[in-house]
Amino acid sequence: MTKVNSFDTTSIMLEISKAAPLALLVFAFLSFFAIGIFAIDYYDSLFNSRFGRLSKPMAVLIAIIQEAVRFGLLVTSIRDFADKRKFNGWIGLVGSIGLVLHDISLSNSIAKMWDAENPLPYSSLFMFLILIGLLLEFRLILTVKNSSSKTSVNFSQNGATKKGEKFAPTHLS
Repeated sequence: MTKVNSFDTTSIMLEISKAAPLALLVFAFLSFFAIGIFAIDYYDSLFNSRFGRLSKPMAVLIAIIQEAVRFGLLVTSIRDFADKRKFNGWIGLVGSIGLVLHDISLSNSIAKMWDAENPLPYSSLFMFLILIGLLLEFRLILTVKNSSSKTSVNFSQNGATKKGEKFAPTHLS
């Protein structure tokens, strides 16, 4: 029989916390994916009279661009803040907030299209998904730290070795 003297949750929590940023990123992606699906339905109905059978591919293309840009801004903003490039991070975050405002406007249109009499339940669902994505972006910015090694490569030396010699000399001796 094995006797357990103490149960230390510290190591378990440490391991779970290491996986948390990846889980948050996956959930942010899923929220963008869900909004993209709703946007496809909206754009398809919007484009159907104008593009006919091409309305669905156009709707898919626009929704993919819209949500992929949002996901790209999320990832680059996280990386910029982690790399201490705050100005670049803020530019990405402002872009992300702009896309959130666009998505909120779009969500109201989708909700009205689905139920003109009572759009609130749909609108609430869409806003929840949109704001969860933004909340996760803020949380990831605060969570992810720069994990680069202490040795960095300086690419500005243009092939110079430690002794100052060139890897590919331009003159022959």
